[in-house]
Amino acid sequence: MNDGIKQMAARIRNLFSLGEFQKRYDDGKVQVKTIFGRVVEKREAFPYGFKAKAKKGTVLVLCQGGNFDGVEILPVLDYEGGPELEAGDAALYTESGGWIIIRENGGIEAEAESGGVTVKTKAGKFFIGEDGNVEINGDSKSFVTFEDLETALNTFLTSLNAHTHTVSTSGGPAAQTGTAAPMAPPLTLNISAAKTAQVKTA
Repeated sequence: MNDGIKQMAARIRNLFSLGEFQKRYDDGKVQVKTIFGRVVEKREAFPYGFKAKAKKGTVLVLCQGGNFDGVEILPVLDYEGGPELEAGDAALYTESGGWIIIRENGGIEAEAESGGVTVKTKAGKFFIGEDGNVEINGDSKSFVTFEDLETALNTFLTSLNAHTHTVSTSGGPAAQTGTAAPMAPPLTLNISAAKTAQVKTA
C-alpha cells in the first residue's frame, strides 16, 4: 500500500519538469537539459496557429504518466522582454525588439526594431521601411500628393491665363502691332474628384 502511494506520488511529481534550452536542430527538434540532468531531444509542442524558434530560455517538459519515456516539450518560456501591455492585451514579440500587439479594444499595433514591417497577400505586398518610406507592390514608381499637385497645376494655370504675346500684322491696309489679350474666360481646373480619402500622409 505504502509502496503504491509512493510510486503514484513520484509519478505525479514527475508529470512536469523544468529544464534549460540547449540547442536547436535542423530537423526541428530541440535539446533540453532538465533540472535532474536528463537530456531530452524532441520537437516542441505548440498551440494551434502558433510557432516560434527561441534561442534560449526555460523549458517545461511534460512527462505523460510521470514517465520520461513519454515526454512532450512545451514551448520555451521567457520571463523577460516584450512590449508594455495594458490589461486585456496580447502580444507576439522577439528578443531583438520586433512585436505585434493585439489591444483589448480591438486595435492592432506592429513595430520593427529593424528591417521594416511587411504585410503580404497573394495579390500584393505593403512595406514600411526603417526610414519611414512606404512601398506598395514595389518601388519603381512614385505617388504624388493631392495638395502638392493641385498647387502646381493652379500655379501653372495662373501663369497661363496671364500670359500674353506681342503680335504684328502685315499685308493689310496698314500694318498693326500690339499685345494679344489674355485668354477669356480664363482656364480653370478642378481635380477634387481625384482626391482619395482612404490613403493619407503628412
